[in-house]
Amino acid sequence: MLLALLLALLVVGGILAPVLSAVFGLEVDRSLAVPVILPLLLFVAAFSFYFGGMIAAYKAPTLRRLHGVLVVPAAFVLSAGLNVATGEGLLPGLDGARGVVLAGVFLLVSVVASYVGGCRGEGLYSQTQKAVRRRR
Repeated sequence: MLLALLLALLVVGGILAPVLSAVFGLEVDRSLAVPVILPLLLFVAAFSFYFGGMIAAYKAPTLRRLHGVLVVPAAFVLSAGLNVATGEGLLPGLDGARGVVLAGVFLLVSVVASYVGGCRGEGLYSQTQKAVRRRR
């Protein structure tokens, strides 16, 4: 989960920051922000949770695919717990139906990406084990 968050920060703040500032300038127009930023953030969520699910599945002792998928609920519970601990409420910023739908879309994209990553991590682990057995 931490790797997924680190990858998201690297992609948004590091890798894509020069491209975004060169293409869109430092100030993004409000009318352009949602159509441009929303797909980018969905991509970042999918990208980071794909690799988070893959690593969780690869490192898991058993039930690899399940461990890959559990990255998203763990992140959700951790985020909600930190919000409650800081006194902001369970899900701050989700006042209207639009925010709830947007959060649902992000959650769905993240779960699908972590499932695909979990399947890939499970496959990588089995390939690695086959190679280790062949070497012996």
